[in-house]
Amino acid sequence: MFLADALVLFASHWKTSTEVMVTNVGYVSTTDVIQELMLLKNENLEEDLMFLFDATTAEFSNSDYSRRLLTAIDAMRQILHTEKIKLPEIVVVGDQSVGKSSVLEALSGVQLPRASNICTRCPLELRLKRLQDTSKEEFATIECLGNKEIKTIANFDDIQEEVIEMTKTLAGDGCDVSITRNPLPGQSENIHDQIVHLITKYIQPETAIVLHVIPASEDFTRSESMKLSKAYDPNGERQLIAVSKIDQCDEAIGEKLQGIGPGAMALRLGCVAVLNRNLKELKENISFDEMKNREKIFFKTKSLFDDIPEDFKGSEQLVKKLVNIQQQRIRSTFPKIIEEIKQQIKAKKAELKLLPTALTSEIDCWTKYNELISLYRDSIHSKVNGKYDYHTAMNSSDDSSQTTSSDERIAYHMKKFQKKCQEKIFSCFSNFFTENYSQYVMKLIEESSGIGLDNFISFELFVHLYDGEHHKLEKPCTDLIEIVKEYLEQVLLLLFDKIFSNTTYPRLIQHLPDAIKTQIVLAEEECLKRVTELLEMEQRPFTLNERYLELIDKIQVAHNEHKEKSNKNNSSSVKPEIRAALTVPFEFDGLRVELLAEKETAIYLQIALHSYCKIVQQRVIDNVSMICYYQFITKCAMTLDKKLLTMFTSSELFGLMMEPVAQMQKRKVLTASIDVFEKALKLGQQHV
Repeated sequence: MFLADALVLFASHWKTSTEVMVTNVGYVSTTDVIQELMLLKNENLEEDLMFLFDATTAEFSNSDYSRRLLTAIDAMRQILHTEKIKLPEIVVVGDQSVGKSSVLEALSGVQLPRASNICTRCPLELRLKRLQDTSKEEFATIECLGNKEIKTIANFDDIQEEVIEMTKTLAGDGCDVSITRNPLPGQSENIHDQIVHLITKYIQPETAIVLHVIPASEDFTRSESMKLSKAYDPNGERQLIAVSKIDQCDEAIGEKLQGIGPGAMALRLGCVAVLNRNLKELKENISFDEMKNREKIFFKTKSLFDDIPEDFKGSEQLVKKLVNIQQQRIRSTFPKIIEEIKQQIKAKKAELKLLPTALTSEIDCWTKYNELISLYRDSIHSKVNGKYDYHTAMNSSDDSSQTTSSDERIAYHMKKFQKKCQEKIFSCFSNFFTENYSQYVMKLIEESSGIGLDNFISFELFVHLYDGEHHKLEKPCTDLIEIVKEYLEQVLLLLFDKIFSNTTYPRLIQHLPDAIKTQIVLAEEECLKRVTELLEMEQRPFTLNERYLELIDKIQVAHNEHKEKSNKNNSSSVKPEIRAALTVPFEFDGLRVELLAEKETAIYLQIALHSYCKIVQQRVIDNVSMICYYQFITKCAMTLDKKLLTMFTSSELFGLMMEPVAQMQKRKVLTASIDVFEKALKLGQQHV
């Protein structure tokens, strides 16, 4: 409904008796049209205006200065037409068919297009300027925003046709639908809200003067545009009314124009009645000069207007009022405009500074990439070596129930995981000194009887018992590998995000996490391979560790001492109880030892198995921990930077680190915006 493109008509050099005295007037219709025009004043009013300014405020006695200021604002507006900065303007609002076009035509002297729906199909901006060199012929130029081609119009009567043609260029030829569709969608359900939002956009800024166009026969207080404006200007300080269709007024028109009585609005800027061309006069193509004469005759001959002051009657009085208002607004707001432009420049330069430097060569890419990877490497090394920053140390928790995925203390958690693995391995083997296990050993000895002498331990029996324990080592070892792999992946990616998240290389960032995960997976595979080999080697009972024999001796000595003590106690009894198997329980190294006294061979086998498993447990814990650290930390995390630096060729890296299109466009827009603001500032400061 509201078209994005705008049709702009520049009548930039005129030598007629008119000159630009106010800046753009935004024309907002409730039928979705926006037109912006330059209001004019007649040259023969200049003396009266100068007298008026002299009589009201000495500030405006310098007509040349006022003209230069207006010219500066107009030039600044043209420079800043793409920027969201509010300059002094007059916004014309009113309901459909209240005479907005007629009022604007009367003010500008330019015939606007009146073909079916032509005005509502494109926003229009019309600029009229005084020709400084009066020796040149008057002409107009017309152009479309986004199109550099400028068309010159020599005959002003052709302006209407040129506007129509430009509208066709923007919005297409014709306004009717060219397809058949059932059912037809009709108007948008929230069409009223859209129109209200559009009008509000223009009337809300404090720099805007709102010119309401209201028919003379209507109640001014019930105008929707008046209701909307009251929300942003409750005291009516920047509103005035152009009373249209004055030939249809009632007898109370005099009081209404002066803000008295029912249906009137007491506005500080007042009201002015204007006479519009009716349909007959439009068909007859009555000129604007002729219409002004008819307007003067109308107000002189109608008795209803006899007692109304002259400044309430006629388009010329409306021009005077608008010129006066706009000049005062420009003078009062100009310093604020300059300050706002300065703030805009400062803000946009700060935003531009935040954008990463654009990389334009392969060397630049490698330099930046090396810098980022070095930061990443240093971050990993500090966490591996236990050099934690203050934030990491203060926000870390030792609660084992909490997740460690965001805890960057790699050295701490590696030790913690190894300790957990140690606990699992220490608790995975059977308690070889329970009565049940002793009976199990004796059963195996009984089953193997006949192979050797009863007082000799069978090595095959020892291997058989050890095989029953060896397979229990696998799960604690694989659990350690899994938890280290998961933790390291999370932490390395977390550190990666901290280094790379503030950069604008999205394609590069997409590739690197996968490469990091790949290196961790390779470390996991190598770790599993080494641990598998280790466990396979541990299947064969073997040790040169002297602690094995020392443990056997200590347990044997403790057992013998306890047995002797038990025998002494039993010999003092009158009738000792005789059992087929005597259980001799005692404590050793915190472990309750229950050995069947009658089978010394079984006892020794249990002691040997316990001692050897202690050696195996410690050996496996140390080796698995070292393998995990070596594969995951030494060969993966600590050398990850080398892997990442050899991932790409120069051309591949350049392709991945080229400035993204969105960032490139943002840089271009910011640079252009700063440029136009600085041009506008330079121009404005010349007139402060």
